[in-house]
Amino acid sequence: MTQSLLVLFVLFQCYVLARLYLFASCVIPTCSMSPTLLGGDYIITSLQIPGRRIWEEDSCGHFSIRREEGIHKVRKGDVVVFNFPYSSDVDRMKLESKVFYCKRCVGVPGETYTWEWDAGKSRIYLPCAGEELPIDSTNYENYRKCIEYETGTRLVRSGRMVLLGDSVIHSYRFRNNYYFMCGDNYFDSYDSRFWGMLPEDFILGVGRFIWFSRDKESGKVRWSRMFKKI
Repeated sequence: MTQSLLVLFVLFQCYVLARLYLFASCVIPTCSMSPTLLGGDYIITSLQIPGRRIWEEDSCGHFSIRREEGIHKVRKGDVVVFNFPYSSDVDRMKLESKVFYCKRCVGVPGETYTWEWDAGKSRIYLPCAGEELPIDSTNYENYRKCIEYETGTRLVRSGRMVLLGDSVIHSYRFRNNYYFMCGDNYFDSYDSRFWGMLPEDFILGVGRFIWFSRDKESGKVRWSRMFKKI
């Protein structure tokens, strides 16, 4: 009896450590990633891509992210689980764990992503961490929310000038890598086409496989989706 309890305790500790350092279980609530993922799918998300996050709090109560070295960076085509940047304020990014989204990465740092709208094509360049870009009145809106998130300071346009707080700026060096996320269900997905680029700080990990699935309407278990690789 004592030996059995010891084995169960060890297994439980291994599970807890794995949840902390290796993976997380996430449920898919909507059809925005169909047919790859359906509402009611439960997926295993690897915390090792791009690396496990460590939340750090300063003396003022502000949180920042330090990330352990992972297997590799997020790649184009990966299915990514991340904190939704605008769960509290539609106009200002805030890193908090209220709402998670799951989308496919379609644009990676260092490239320009182009997508179609009814009115024509839109495009945006995705900055790399450490990269300095010119900031002016023409591209101000593309990068405003990102710069405000990184600095905690308002970025405003005054005529042809761009001011960060009280200072006129002509360029800015980004601290994060930025990604573009899109749902596989292209016409029924609220993603980067609507709310913009995603900083790497917000990424929890990359989905690997479905471990359980239940139809949300009928309540039936979808056995054919169990352990399906994403």
